[in-house]
Amino acid sequence: MNISALHTLFLDCNRAVIDSRQCQQGDLFFALQGQVDGNRFAADALARGASYAIVDDQKWVANEQTLLVPDALKALQLLAQYHRRYLGIPILALTGSNGKTTTKELMARVLSQTYRVYATPGNFNNHIGVPLTLLGIPEDSEMVIVEMGANAQGEIADLCAIAEPDFGMITNIGKAHLEGFGGLEGVRKGKSELYRYLQDHKGLIFYSVDEPHLGDLVGRYQPCVTYSAQDVNADMHYVLDREAPEIQLHYMDGSGRRIDVQSPLYGVHNFRNIMAAITIGRHFSVPDAHICEAIGRYRPDNNRSQRILAGTNTWVMDAYNANPTSMAMALRSLDQSEGSGKMAILGDMLELGEDTGKEHQAIIDLLVGMTHVEPVLVGPAFSKTDHPAHWPALQSAQELDEWLAARQPEQMTILVKGSRGVALEKGVDRWINDSGIAPA
Repeated sequence: MNISALHTLFLDCNRAVIDSRQCQQGDLFFALQGQVDGNRFAADALARGASYAIVDDQKWVANEQTLLVPDALKALQLLAQYHRRYLGIPILALTGSNGKTTTKELMARVLSQTYRVYATPGNFNNHIGVPLTLLGIPEDSEMVIVEMGANAQGEIADLCAIAEPDFGMITNIGKAHLEGFGGLEGVRKGKSELYRYLQDHKGLIFYSVDEPHLGDLVGRYQPCVTYSAQDVNADMHYVLDREAPEIQLHYMDGSGRRIDVQSPLYGVHNFRNIMAAITIGRHFSVPDAHICEAIGRYRPDNNRSQRILAGTNTWVMDAYNANPTSMAMALRSLDQSEGSGKMAILGDMLELGEDTGKEHQAIIDLLVGMTHVEPVLVGPAFSKTDHPAHWPALQSAQELDEWLAARQPEQMTILVKGSRGVALEKGVDRWINDSGIAPA
C-alpha cells in the first residue's frame, strides 16, 4: 500500500492510535514493535472499533481491515509527513536541553491569542510522538508548534525530515542525555540538526544570543530573529526586574513604550522561557496586551516548575526531569529567593554515562556554597558523592517519605528536583496532599 492510499483511508478515520486499549470507533491502529510486538494486538484494536489495523507481520493479517506494510513505524512516519504536506500549515519546531515543554506551553498560549494553534500534546516529542502530533493536527489550525526531543545524534534530523518545519528554536544546549549523545559536544551537534535543516530549507531561526553555542551554530545565516537580556542590540531586549517569588520583566515596544510582564513562574531559567515566548508572539504580531495576558495566566502542572502552597510550606515541584544544567539553574534560583527557610530535595540525574560521578559532585560543590539551603540527597549517585556527613543521603523515594515524617519541615520553600526515573513525587506527595493544597 502506498502512502497516498493510506492517507486517503486516514482521512476517513478519527485518529491514529498505537495502543489498542485506547482504540475507539473509527480509529486507525498502528502495530508498532516495542517492548512487546504490537502486531499481536491488531485483532483487539479492530474489536474495539478501529477501522483498520496497520501490521508488518503477515501472520497477523486476518481480514480486509488488516493492512500489511513492510514496517509499521516507518508507515506511521511517512503518513505523518504526507499529512503535514497535505495540510500545508506553518510549523515551528522547538528543541533544546532544558525548558522545551514550558516554552512550548507559553508559546502556544501566546500565539493562541491571535491564531488557532495546535501544539505537541504532553511529551509526544520523539520518533513516535512527533508523527502522532502531526496526525492529530485539526484541519482548521493556523499554526503548529512541534516539540522535538532526542537522546542521541541524528534523531532531531530524522524528526525534521518528518515535520518539515518552517521556523525553529533551540532553547539552549546543556548537559542532558550525555550518555546517548556522547558528551556535551555530541549534544551540541545533535540539537543543532534543527538549525541545519532550517538553513538547508531557508527557514527562519529564533535564538537567544545569551545562550552559549547558539550564535556560533547559527553563524552568518539569515533570516534570524534574536532576543537577549544582555545585548541591547538584539532584535528583542528584555530586563528581568524580579525572579522570585514571581517573575517580573519588561521590554520596549516599537514606539519606545515600556511593556511590563508578570508571570507566576519563578527563576532565571523560566525568564528565559518567557523571553522566547514573547519573541515568538511579537514576531507573529500578537498584540502586547494579549501577550502579557497569556504569560500572566499560565500556570504549570505535571511537576514542571509547579509552585504549590501546602500548609506552611511552599513546594516547588520540578521533578519531571533533571540534568546538570537545569538542576544548577533551579538551585541558584532557590538560593536567591526571598526568605530564610529553604530546602532542596535532589534526586539522581540519569543518563549521564561516564560523567555521572563528576556531574553529581559538581552539584554538591555548588550546594556547599549555599549556606541558606538545606540539602536532601536521594539516590545512589548522590549518595556516592563527597558531601558533608550531616546531609541526609537517602536511597529512594520511600526513604524520603520516611525522612519527611521525622523532619516535619515548616515555613520553608522546598525545591524538589530529580530525573523522572527517581520518582521523587512519590516521596513528597503525602506531605503535600495532607497539608491542604492551594495554588501558589
